[in-house]
Amino acid sequence: MPQLATGLPEYDIPPCEPLLVPSLAVQKTAGPVSITSSFSDVTVRGPSHMKVKHVDVVSKNHSLVATLHIPELRVKGDYSLKGQLLMLPIEGSGKFSAKYGDIDAIVTIVLGRTPRDNAADALACQSLDVKFHIGTATMELNNLFGGDDDLGNAMNKFLNENWENLVSELQTPMEEALRDFLKPLADHAFGTLDADDILSK
Repeated sequence: MPQLATGLPEYDIPPCEPLLVPSLAVQKTAGPVSITSSFSDVTVRGPSHMKVKHVDVVSKNHSLVATLHIPELRVKGDYSLKGQLLMLPIEGSGKFSAKYGDIDAIVTIVLGRTPRDNAADALACQSLDVKFHIGTATMELNNLFGGDDDLGNAMNKFLNENWENLVSELQTPMEEALRDFLKPLADHAFGTLDADDILSK
């Protein structure tokens, strides 16, 4: 895992420390949390410290189920959001930073084949699913409410005091966004391997 920080050129896997996320959107329009938000130029530090706790291989459907633990993720970038959090209006755009700790994740990957012209089939990531649980979180959104410091400080305090409720409400869209980001990386990594080396014909 530490080698992922600098990448694995022999497998054409780029560095993941920091992990760069060009853009990410989270939208939830029902319930106590109703927001539309977008994030850009996001950097994530800490993925290379993750530990693989357990891996199950289910040969009958060519799937891998990996249980991971990530001690800490430090995230920063640009944000824009508008909506309501637990009945309180919120809006802003600017820089954000966040720290997530004690993260347990389950990643399920189903493998398959992609035909290649005049060559053996490539290994493919047919599907990827992510479920995670965050143990601790702190965050800060700059320039909330057009730069009103009093309202911004009060909202940041509210966010940090109620992060568990907010994360539970946003869990599904966050997992979907993470899946959509990781899937192309898995496609790229598995696509460098021959399917016949992993799967039965």
